[in-house]
Amino acid sequence: MILGVRAQKRSAAFYEIVGAKNYTDTDKKSEIEILLKKHIKNKDSLQYGIDLTAFSYWLHNHGYFYESISKSEKAVDFYKTYMPYNKKLHIGNLRILGRSYSNTKDYTNSNRAYFEIIKLKNINGGFGTAYQNIAENYQAEGNFHTASSYYEKAIEEFNKEKKDRKLFNTIINSSINYQKILDDKSIQKGIAQLKTLDSLKSKVNFDLYDEFLINETLGNLHNYENLFDTYTCLPYYKKALSVAKKLKNNRLISSVYSNIGNIYYKVNNDSALFYFKEALKPTHNNIVQAARIHYMIGLTNVDKKKYDQAYKSFSKSLHTLRPKQQTTNSEDKSLHISILKQLAITLIKKQGNDRASKNHIEEALKHLKEADKLIDLIRLENTHRESKLFWREQASDLYINLVKIYFLLDDPKSAYYYLEKNKALLLLEDLTEERSKVFFNIPDSILKKEQELKRKIAKAQNDLISLKKKDNKSIRLFDIKEEYELFMDSLRHKHPTYYKSKKDTNILSFDEVIIQAKTKNTTFIHYILNDESGYGLAISENEQKLFEIQNIQLLQKHISEFNVLVSKPFSSNTDKKEFQKISKELSKSLLPDNLFKHKENKIIIIPDNNLLSLPFEALSGKKGNYLIEDHDISYAYSISFLEQNKDLKRTYRKEFLGFAPVQYNTLPTLKNSSKEINTLAKKFDSDILLKEEASSQNLLNSLSNYKIIHLSTHANANDSIIPWIATNTEKITLNDIYSTKNNAELVTLSACNTSLGKLQKGEGVMSLARGFFNTGANSLVSTLWKADDQSTQEIITDFYTYLKKGKSKSEALRQAKLIYLKNHSLSEASPYYWSSLVLIGNPEPMYSSINTWYLLIGILISSLIIFFIFKRFSKK
Repeated sequence: MILGVRAQKRSAAFYEIVGAKNYTDTDKKSEIEILLKKHIKNKDSLQYGIDLTAFSYWLHNHGYFYESISKSEKAVDFYKTYMPYNKKLHIGNLRILGRSYSNTKDYTNSNRAYFEIIKLKNINGGFGTAYQNIAENYQAEGNFHTASSYYEKAIEEFNKEKKDRKLFNTIINSSINYQKILDDKSIQKGIAQLKTLDSLKSKVNFDLYDEFLINETLGNLHNYENLFDTYTCLPYYKKALSVAKKLKNNRLISSVYSNIGNIYYKVNNDSALFYFKEALKPTHNNIVQAARIHYMIGLTNVDKKKYDQAYKSFSKSLHTLRPKQQTTNSEDKSLHISILKQLAITLIKKQGNDRASKNHIEEALKHLKEADKLIDLIRLENTHRESKLFWREQASDLYINLVKIYFLLDDPKSAYYYLEKNKALLLLEDLTEERSKVFFNIPDSILKKEQELKRKIAKAQNDLISLKKKDNKSIRLFDIKEEYELFMDSLRHKHPTYYKSKKDTNILSFDEVIIQAKTKNTTFIHYILNDESGYGLAISENEQKLFEIQNIQLLQKHISEFNVLVSKPFSSNTDKKEFQKISKELSKSLLPDNLFKHKENKIIIIPDNNLLSLPFEALSGKKGNYLIEDHDISYAYSISFLEQNKDLKRTYRKEFLGFAPVQYNTLPTLKNSSKEINTLAKKFDSDILLKEEASSQNLLNSLSNYKIIHLSTHANANDSIIPWIATNTEKITLNDIYSTKNNAELVTLSACNTSLGKLQKGEGVMSLARGFFNTGANSLVSTLWKADDQSTQEIITDFYTYLKKGKSKSEALRQAKLIYLKNHSLSEASPYYWSSLVLIGNPEPMYSSINTWYLLIGILISSLIIFFIFKRFSKK
């Protein structure tokens, strides 16, 4: 029941119309419209509102959702201004509106209605249902991370409201949602939630269907890859199967057989096929479930290398799902994407590397492009960053298969597009948003409010990480995120054109990249790889070469060995020779001999996967030396981001900010950092924050004011922690950086591991470096491992010297490293000391190579000469 709708007295005429047996629904709708007009004519506002509400409810109940939306919108507007104010009917209409929008798959507007309910702060509660509905909407559109937050809030509210049945159901739905996130932490949360249901069973009329849901969900959670254990999963599934048979529910029986098949798929293909076939026997009307079973049969046959049978199963799965393909339900879309991807992969495996089999290749291409379009739609619908990253990971497998096809077709231009899509697309989205703010003149007051809310969110996230007792902090974080969501939602109405444009990310055209390569005497080298295959694309003025990286397993082994050797000084000639041997092998794999025919001096690397941690400058050059001796080398997240980020308008007050806390509460003192900052500051119009002044607040407040930001401090990052930078008072995390704004042409992170972080497949490393790019930086010097203080200081000082002389950033860093190599020998010349520092982003000069004073003196002398010549001729 919609709260308040049936409690009001509908008119006798309304009851008579809806109860008339000789009226069709069309007749009833017409008669009710006439009735509502009579109420208006008679100025009976009270009855008009009640009957309008009842009409919208009747329309919703009879499946006329679009018409229900129209009437509910009218009723909501009516009760906003009607006096005396009737909160029950206002909220009741918002609920009808939310449900009707949800039934039309318009989850954004549905959530808008539920947020309105929450804003009304109903003293009688009822928030739990609103939060639950919001969670279900986010889950339906594949925004699982956001959904989990709202499920948690709904659980909290239902506990307060003592609504045990709703609490019970929401806990189950929340656990199912956690299962879809597919990471260890979420799976553990889902299992923990289900264990809390034991205390509720006696309060909710616990039935067989409840028992089925709990056991199947526990089986599914334990079936997750990193927790997988046949003997843990099977008892839950067997219990669920027994209950499903008692219920005589074919859909549930089929579901459990399919899940058991999923278990055996990991350990025994023949047993898996048996259970999948058993799952197909019970008849039911869930076509998505049937499509999923055919899909799993296809995967099993791929494992058995029976590609013809696999192809038939995938085709059958797609044919089964096709009638529902227009749905916006994320599960259906996810399955649809997986089917299309596997159809393409199977086609390629069927024909091997036979380039003549064009029909197979073209069909595979069609399937992968369709899957790519679906993923783009889902990504754009999602608002939560974690959910966007989830779908970027799903897309990554598509892109490498698309590149593989274009390699077979010898089509580097088309391959380039998907290589770009595989890199930093969300970073490019954020850049597009920043540019749109300027283009559409979004008021400063709005931008400040947004920044303020981002900072609040960052603080709440940091508090949640640092404190052991998390309950209150978790609620605080949720409340701030909700405030931010409501604020952004209000802007969608005020600035709709801006919000549409900020989704329009443009990938730089292949022809434009060739022009850039020609103009800058540069070779771009783009990589994509996974555990099975890898490809590179070299783009220069004269040649665009797409090549396959051979023997990926051996490559991964060499990268691991290289990273171990480069992370410490050579202690013997044996170490050096081993390094040179592996370096040469990596160069053969990643930089084929014919890659640099025309001697392009500059290389920009766009790495992928574990190449992101590889310092290419330390690889072998042509003469057995280091690659840096032959080329300027820099890195980019993507070519599109590199080129478009250059155009971002940056305004700053001063030239240089130096930051060095020197002493810390719990970290070692960095004595040389003070000297480093003071030495560099003399080269620029500068401000410095040293010791007590090097606080987190001072740094965060200063970032937007400087052309160059130089941080000399401790930092750390790896897969298990959020990257941080140490200040005099506390650590600044990546969350904090994302909540700031900078206008820097160059940020230098003279600290450890500043290019490291969690590797997010399909997007890149979530590092401190990326955080500064996300908030405005044009280029950045960062470190790949724990840097040596003395060598870093030497290289950085020379780097700035060359920079001021007008050298490009990449050339300045190269020259600084070459000077270091020239001045050091033996162990001190090990790549450990000099190759950790890498340049990411725009490599171009920041200063003119022409000395300004010489230029002014030259102009003055020329002017005087012209003056005297003119004067002499005037006398004549």
